[in-house]
Amino acid sequence: MGWGTMAGWAGGLFQELAPQAAVTRGAVAWGASGLAVAAGMCVGALLGRWAQAYADRLDAGEPATARTLWAAAVAAPSRAWRPVRDVAMALLLGLAAGLLAAGGGFGLVPLVLVLAALAWIDARSGLLPDALTLPLMAAGWLLGARDPGAAVGASALAWSGLAGMAWLYRRVRGRDGFGGGDVKCLAALAGWLGLEAAAGILWLACVLGLAGSLGRRGGWRRPYPFGPCISLAAGAWMLAPLAVQSWF
Repeated sequence: MGWGTMAGWAGGLFQELAPQAAVTRGAVAWGASGLAVAAGMCVGALLGRWAQAYADRLDAGEPATARTLWAAAVAAPSRAWRPVRDVAMALLLGLAAGLLAAGGGFGLVPLVLVLAALAWIDARSGLLPDALTLPLMAAGWLLGARDPGAAVGASALAWSGLAGMAWLYRRVRGRDGFGGGDVKCLAALAGWLGLEAAAGILWLACVLGLAGSLGRRGGWRRPYPFGPCISLAAGAWMLAPLAVQSWF
């Protein structure tokens, strides 16, 4: 067999394999998106009950520890089902996770799910538990968009900078303006997405918080949970980065 014949045979083989590879990649992409949707819907259906179970345990005097948080998670499925809230959350979170996976961000799906959990828990209890924020930060060093060294550095800079700002605000105003859980959550986002993204998410979260507080009694001066604002801003950044960055 001559070289020309062999080259023609190899070229024809690759032409036959290329469509099959494209079909395989498409099947994998659809499978990943379906898995993300299923995971989002399962988590979303439990979030409201988990958050309420955790808040009830704190109100009963249990300490805000990892044991209390995970005990509430175990008890959540047995709590009363609220069809409208739970179904709506399942659909929204499933859709968000599916869209993220379909756009090539399957690795960010765990981040979206944990942020949703943090938002619900903070809204019900006023806390962003270390049992979620610290593992989320460590996961970002391994699974985020940057290499581990850069991710650790981004988290450290975000944590130290925001903690310093919170300390200065407390010294000047005599009250807290930024919670420790918020600092850790944003430091985790810096590890996952980078410092620039964390800064943009903080800016957008402040805008959302200010807009949401205007309709509340006491306005923006009254304390409110900031975790939902951070989670919404981070979700918008991941799902529509160009649109959000054009505002930043």
